[in-house]
Amino acid sequence: MATTAAAPEGGNFARRDLLLSIQSQVQKMWEEEKVFEANAPAGESGEGEEARPKFFGNFPYPYMNGMLHLGHAFSLSKVGG
Repeated sequence: MATTAAAPEGGNFARRDLLLSIQSQVQKMWEEEKVFEANAPAGESGEGEEARPKFFGNFPYPYMNGMLHLGHAFSLSKVGG
């Protein structure tokens, strides 16, 4: 016979709520600044898109269960090529 555990009463979710708030703020900033769009705005120096060749580098975010290491830096160095 299957049973379900009752949810604990009166838990403290302050840390979860803080993280959700931060996530919301950062996602809004990314949306406003169009961080993940392929045709990002030109650099501050005023260079046109034709002045630099286009490239696309894909680097996934690290998982929460591991620490950054030298391999991550190596991968990023190949993007800037």
